[in-house]
Amino acid sequence: MADQVNTEGYWDARFSTDWESMDGPRQSRFFSHVAIELMPPWLLERMRQELTVADWGCAQGDGTVVFSEFVDFSRLTGIDFSPVAVAQAAKRYPQIVFKAQDWLAGEDDKVRYDVVFSSNTLEHFEQPFEALAVLSRRATKAVVLALPYREFNRIEEHFSTFTPQNLPIELESGQRLVWARVTDCRGRPGALWHGEQVLLVYANAQWMNSLGLTIDALLVEHEDPARTGSSAAVIAKLEGDLQKARAQAVNQDYELQQLRSRVHGLQVQVEEVSAWATRMDKSPISYGVKRHTMRVAKAVWRRLPLSQRGRQRVRSAADRIVGALRRAGARAQAEAPLNFDVVTDPNQYRSERDIFVFAVIDWHFRIQRPQHLARGFARTGRRVFYISSTFVDSVEPGFRIERLDPELELYQVQLHVPGAPAIYFAQPTLAVRRTLELGLARLIGQYGATSSVSLVQHAYWHRIAYGMPNSLRVYDCMDHHEGFGNVPAELLAAEKELLRTSDLVVVTSGWLEEIAREENASVAVVRNAGEYAHFATPPAEVFRDPQGRRVIGYYGAIAEWFDLALLRAVAQAQPDCLVLLVGNDTAQAARTLADLPNVHFTGEVPYAKLPYYLWGFDVCLLPFQVIPLTLATNPVKVYEYLSAGKPVVAVDLPEIAQFGDLVRKATDHKGFVAQVAHALEQPGTEQQVEARRVFAREQTWDHRVATMAAELTDLQLPRISVVVLTFNNLALTQACLDSLLTESDYPRLEIVVVDNASTDGSPEWLREWQAAHPEAKVILNERNLGFAAGNNVGLAAATGDYLVILNNDTVVTRGWALTLLRHLQADPQVGLVGPVTNNIGNEARVETSYGNDLQAMRPQALRHTLTNMSRHFRIRTAAFFCVLFSRAVYEAVGPLCEDYGLGFFEDDDYCRRIEAQGLYSACAEDVFVHHHLSASFNKLPSREREELFARNKAVYEAKWGRWEPHSYKRGRRASA
Repeated sequence: MADQVNTEGYWDARFSTDWESMDGPRQSRFFSHVAIELMPPWLLERMRQELTVADWGCAQGDGTVVFSEFVDFSRLTGIDFSPVAVAQAAKRYPQIVFKAQDWLAGEDDKVRYDVVFSSNTLEHFEQPFEALAVLSRRATKAVVLALPYREFNRIEEHFSTFTPQNLPIELESGQRLVWARVTDCRGRPGALWHGEQVLLVYANAQWMNSLGLTIDALLVEHEDPARTGSSAAVIAKLEGDLQKARAQAVNQDYELQQLRSRVHGLQVQVEEVSAWATRMDKSPISYGVKRHTMRVAKAVWRRLPLSQRGRQRVRSAADRIVGALRRAGARAQAEAPLNFDVVTDPNQYRSERDIFVFAVIDWHFRIQRPQHLARGFARTGRRVFYISSTFVDSVEPGFRIERLDPELELYQVQLHVPGAPAIYFAQPTLAVRRTLELGLARLIGQYGATSSVSLVQHAYWHRIAYGMPNSLRVYDCMDHHEGFGNVPAELLAAEKELLRTSDLVVVTSGWLEEIAREENASVAVVRNAGEYAHFATPPAEVFRDPQGRRVIGYYGAIAEWFDLALLRAVAQAQPDCLVLLVGNDTAQAARTLADLPNVHFTGEVPYAKLPYYLWGFDVCLLPFQVIPLTLATNPVKVYEYLSAGKPVVAVDLPEIAQFGDLVRKATDHKGFVAQVAHALEQPGTEQQVEARRVFAREQTWDHRVATMAAELTDLQLPRISVVVLTFNNLALTQACLDSLLTESDYPRLEIVVVDNASTDGSPEWLREWQAAHPEAKVILNERNLGFAAGNNVGLAAATGDYLVILNNDTVVTRGWALTLLRHLQADPQVGLVGPVTNNIGNEARVETSYGNDLQAMRPQALRHTLTNMSRHFRIRTAAFFCVLFSRAVYEAVGPLCEDYGLGFFEDDDYCRRIEAQGLYSACAEDVFVHHHLSASFNKLPSREREELFARNKAVYEAKWGRWEPHSYKRGRRASA
């Protein structure tokens, strides 16, 4: 099998077919970034200055180009034995030299490179060390390998597992192992490899000697000789060990909580395996036949008289066929009608909208603003669905749900997506978007979450979250994403759309507010905060330096925005203090500052453990560079520092101004170092310490949630006026108006009822109804003005930004108004939009089975609308039993034409006038309105009705030409 995989034909086929769809380019970039992060600084520096580098197994060059940040293009070469890959690489990155060479076959054997780098290639060989021997002969100075490490459950294309027991110390050409680093890729944002990676550097001894390196350059963790030669050093080490043990004890509760949260996920997996076993148990013969058939097929395949290249061609063709079938199956799965449980009982409607947090990170990643806000909303009694940034790899639309707190309605949801892609590198494809929408449909239906707030925290979710039915759209803009420098252009464009189309943009800083207001008038500043109760009380155990030094501390991410030069200046100015850095180091800070004996890095620690360190700090730091990213940052950790009353020294960023004199500020390195010295000498009086704590006590996440909730309450959505024309049929009118009051769920809805001189007691009842609902308008015409003129009276009285014409023989469904409005907001070319229904004479009709049983109507309607989330189609004539249009369109087109008398053809006429404005009419498939159909016209004698139809048809055709009869769409059925 390995011989088949490691052929030119196999990889040519891969690069020609599924390499990109299987995320090959992103995987190459990911592995190169990991390798660079793990590489020794001295090697990176020499690669930058002088070394020639060959990237063996370069594929399409996506990993090679990552190295161009460290190696000049003229000294960088990509090597691959697949001509297809090399041709694509040269086209993508013409500034780099790429060569199609089979080194294992001896091609171009005389060419040598200073460094040969190979990322995640050797695992594809059954005899990887034979290939490694060839690589070692091509390298004059060093061989650098990135490999999957301890991969005991190998994927299909991997044939070797690398462990400490089989990795060599010395290569065939004499290079010896001088550097080995391991990292666990699980939990890394955007990880495309969910296991460990090892980076190995084998170097030529003579070259290593010429570099003049010391052991410091080859070891990350080492003992200080000054502390290992006496009993005092031994005692200090023991004290350090004791501190670590105490820290572990502090962390036990957190770990227990994490384990409990994992239990649910494991239970779900057990249920999935159990379901598979049940299916097998139900059809044991079928299962046995399949297994036997597979064994026979493999035996036949092995005996076929085919050459290696012939076998590869057959495999490639089969892969293409199977791949096409799988993709077709996934599309069919996504398009198949879903029949799932739904909650539609109005008695179960919640008083507050549910919160859907479309998160930028998984809940179990580092605790940050997303988790704090979600928990804060749950504490107010809201139900919160935290939509994780990680997916379940499944072609069947659905979700996995985990309750995060037994005391709160707080859930993490992982949606199903084939391949479980990362959200950080590209917008979802249409197929992925459809699968995600159907997963959300199941979630909304099964939990009855038909009224919500979509709190979006990453641009990946834009189209998905903003297709949610009856949902307020809020973009929680936490960072200046352009400042990261590695965000794809398509995601930056999506963020612009988020800023423009949100009902409310929440920003964390004044800098971001200025940016947001350029796109949207509805902007609220809701800064970050601290969990005061978590940080304000000293824990039972507090960090102490084993040497008794004062501690200058920082905790949080140590990333590209960190000012390492500033930190070096602080450490050198305070040699008798310990500079303690707590957090994940992705900036190679530990390597850069490895020569400073008083700087110590702990690595990532759990959120629960932060108070243990914070209360051990004598001075807290915020040592950031002043760059666009940090200019927009409102630092969470400052609120947490102040909760403990600690003195804080920060770079003078715009958001630091709000802290006033509670935080020491500096505009340059010299000033920062001086402020640290002052803070050590004068940590603060009791009054100053208490002032810091008082400030922090009023800046908690609960305060921020309260502010955000108030902004949602005060949100100024467009006003929608609903004009209901009545003529007799009082019972239907009562049902219609009741549904408007109970099902609309729209805060700015104006109801205008116009009665066309009914004789069945409707005027009297409407007077009483208006007394009970004084915010509504009731107009009683003295005579029957007909459909067009009667509606025109209501439209003239309406004050809304948007106008609805609604028949009185209708019953609306939950959230109809806002969901219908979204279609006009999404496409400025839509001039008028209507819903689907059970009973109408055109394409808007869907087949139903509930008759006039409105209780049975709700679940059928909800399943249909959820499975068609955010969809609409063009319709030549929208029937005016229910239509929505903007006031701007109304003013441009004018009122309904009254030439049609009592009715018929006024909707056709209006749609032609819409078309004359360059707009089109649409039918929203995610809004369903029940319709009794022509309840008023059905009371006319049939002959009179026919005459009216014929007369108005003639009027219409005189204006617009031949009338085109309406038609139905085939196969449109609401799930029972």
